[in-house]
Amino acid sequence: MNKTKKILILGGGQAAAYAAKEIRLIDKNSDVTIISDEKYLPYEKPPLSKDYILDKVTFDDLLFFSENFYKENNIKFKGSTKITKVDFDNKKITSSLNTYEYDRLLITTGCSNRHLKINGEIVLPEENIIYLRNFEESNNLKNKINKAKSITIIGGGFIGLEIASSALQKGKNVTILEKGEQLMGRVIPKQIADLILEKHESEGTKINLNTQIKNIKKYNKTFKIYLNTNQILTSDLIIIGVGSLPNTDIFNNTSLKIDNGIVTDEFSSTSIDDVYAAGDVSNFYHPFYQGHMRLESFKHAQNHGISAGKNIAGLKNSYNAIPWMWSDQFNLNLQLTGICNDYDSLAQRGSSLEEGIIYFFLKNRKIMGACGLGVGGKIGRDIRLAGKLSEKKIKVTKQLLSDKKNKLNKI
Repeated sequence: MNKTKKILILGGGQAAAYAAKEIRLIDKNSDVTIISDEKYLPYEKPPLSKDYILDKVTFDDLLFFSENFYKENNIKFKGSTKITKVDFDNKKITSSLNTYEYDRLLITTGCSNRHLKINGEIVLPEENIIYLRNFEESNNLKNKINKAKSITIIGGGFIGLEIASSALQKGKNVTILEKGEQLMGRVIPKQIADLILEKHESEGTKINLNTQIKNIKKYNKTFKIYLNTNQILTSDLIIIGVGSLPNTDIFNNTSLKIDNGIVTDEFSSTSIDDVYAAGDVSNFYHPFYQGHMRLESFKHAQNHGISAGKNIAGLKNSYNAIPWMWSDQFNLNLQLTGICNDYDSLAQRGSSLEEGIIYFFLKNRKIMGACGLGVGGKIGRDIRLAGKLSEKKIKVTKQLLSDKKNKLNKI
């Protein structure tokens, strides 16, 4: 008699939830368990810097699936469980209380916040210095923003800008400090970043680019922030968003291949048999771009989890989805598809934010990436179609893309 196969999912985020769902759709019999160090069922994180701060949603609105879903699909969830040891040779992972055996293991441990360093010293969170990664931090942040008058955000990436947008809408004084030459410099092209900067400044955000922090000193309940420009800022709340790092520390003394995340192939397989990885923690091979990449985005976590679930359940599934991400700031919606830093020509579509502006990045007449900004959802359809044109490797011209009369769905 065949014993029931044990599938463990380490990490309780979006990739975990969607992988478990996909496994159960294909495989009704295996034992599926999600192990998370958070106490909550898997929940959506992008609204933590936007709608949750603005009281537009409650925590229950953020859950991917209800508690009943896990019960009905016989998916076990073990929360508040921190794994302290991994034994790949014997297919076991261990917490302080229990050891869990597996036949197949999916790692979806995600990322942790990168800590700010000033003069070699790490700036740790404290009462009014906050990093944002999970629901409890968002809850704390919402309460602090409500009480604060002057807020300094260190880091001009997605999280920092979204929090700034939310705080401005609550009538707060907000300053952003960014060490780079532009906002969202890692992933967003400068043309769109400059439009976001203009919007923020028009709404009252004070933005300092090319800015290094020399020191932060606390005086009673306020902070003095000393900058390389000899400027001194006073703030009663500091929010830090300076990037993130994949959660791989627990695997450091194992044979698992790690390089900017857990290295996987296009089928989510790692360097160890029966061990898979998906989501933010995975540095995966992408067939379209013919190289490895690590992505941190809502859609990627979902799609990569689904693909990993298929492979774990026995269906060979190549993960080749074109990357897509978005950000809402004030009344503007920013969307990006693909990769926008490898191109030989550029096309602009649209000339105002009211109608939407999109930049297409082409290489050998194929769309490598596209990034757009517009009021509401004006650019969503064309960004989605740009992703499909990329996926199908359809050749286009700058002239074709620039003229709004040419409908992308007709190409």
